[in-house]
Amino acid sequence: MSTSHFRIVEHSIPCQSIREYPHAVKADHAPLQLAVKQYIPLNNLNPGPDDLTMIAGHANGIPKECYEPIWDELLALTGVKIKAIWIADCSRQGASGVLNESALGDDPNWFDHSRDLLHLVNHFRDQIQRPIVGISHSFSCPQFVHLSVMYPRLFHAHAFIEPMMQVESPSKPGGRSPSLWTSSRPDRWASHAEAEKYIHRSGFWRHWDPRAVDQYIKFGLRSLPTALYPDSSSDAVTLTTTKAQEAWTFLRFNATPQSSIDDLHDSTEHFLGPDVAVAGREGDNNNRRYVTVSPWPCIGFEFLPYVRPSVLYIFGEKSHINIPARRRDKLARTGTGLGGSGGVAAGQVRGEVVSGATHLAPLEKALETARLLSSWLETQMEAYQMEKEFVQRHESGKSERDMTALSKQWMEYMKKPVDTKRDRRSHL
Repeated sequence: MSTSHFRIVEHSIPCQSIREYPHAVKADHAPLQLAVKQYIPLNNLNPGPDDLTMIAGHANGIPKECYEPIWDELLALTGVKIKAIWIADCSRQGASGVLNESALGDDPNWFDHSRDLLHLVNHFRDQIQRPIVGISHSFSCPQFVHLSVMYPRLFHAHAFIEPMMQVESPSKPGGRSPSLWTSSRPDRWASHAEAEKYIHRSGFWRHWDPRAVDQYIKFGLRSLPTALYPDSSSDAVTLTTTKAQEAWTFLRFNATPQSSIDDLHDSTEHFLGPDVAVAGREGDNNNRRYVTVSPWPCIGFEFLPYVRPSVLYIFGEKSHINIPARRRDKLARTGTGLGGSGGVAAGQVRGEVVSGATHLAPLEKALETARLLSSWLETQMEAYQMEKEFVQRHESGKSERDMTALSKQWMEYMKKPVDTKRDRRSHL
């Protein structure tokens, strides 16, 4: 497992202080903490300045350690020198959720983690340096999109694995809530052995890579007592990420009756759902007429044109979310807007499909996922070197005296009309 290939360093750092929704935390709460793991390859303990740093993101309710089989496979496959892989449990899940259990409220926002990751980068600024590639899965993909829009140059590239980024709900009209299973499943067992037996019998984990299942059993369960279950026998266990926090992460709840008229300027409606559509369509994730909504995948989809880093999409062939039409939507949209990469037409966006995989593709097909990442990373590192060499040799001509004074060329152009055109060149 990963300890054979990586030195694993654990960190706990503060989260960003102000959360998106007021009830994300309790009043007078203690500062939230972020539980982070840093995977340092044992074959590269003295990395070079251009070695790759990866920042990864987990799916809802999945401990960050479940992705270790991918890191193991990737390290064995790739010719890219990896400096470190960083991954944090979102503030209300996994080890972070344990640290914060007395402070957490009942109203999470996916994009709080985007800001926490930016704080992570700044906190470890001496260690997290470009080139940086993001590897995200499911609900963490729009978090990484959001971070890229905030900070376009931070990541050189992204791999979005089975992203939850779309306006349309994957649930059929009249169908079951995507949060029903999480809300209804057992979350307390008399012993660790009983919990393990439940996991091995459940269809949810049936097709996972056995190594990922083992990691879930190790890190997805915790002993009682907890804030939720303070009184218990010494042998009882529960979920590390409470089922309430996992369920609230799927959907935002609003059962407050609507006004009898559609008032676009109704302050109550704005307070209750500032990030949902004013006029959502039937079947959309952000229709304010629904009791439960999910605005974050819609916002992530809205941001896709402005993504500047190169993007690899990895889809599960049998995904109920990324059906072929939704895959085409993402590929056609990504990077095509102002400040974006240029998208598919510019060779900056492409997609791959993992045969036989579902929405949980990286947990089911660790080796296949790592193979796709390995070859893609090698091309991305070549592109990074080209960009770096260009930046190093390019002179703008606008400054003198070690970039402290305006140049003669600058002054010449300032005296010309504001719409003076650039000269043409034959090549870079």
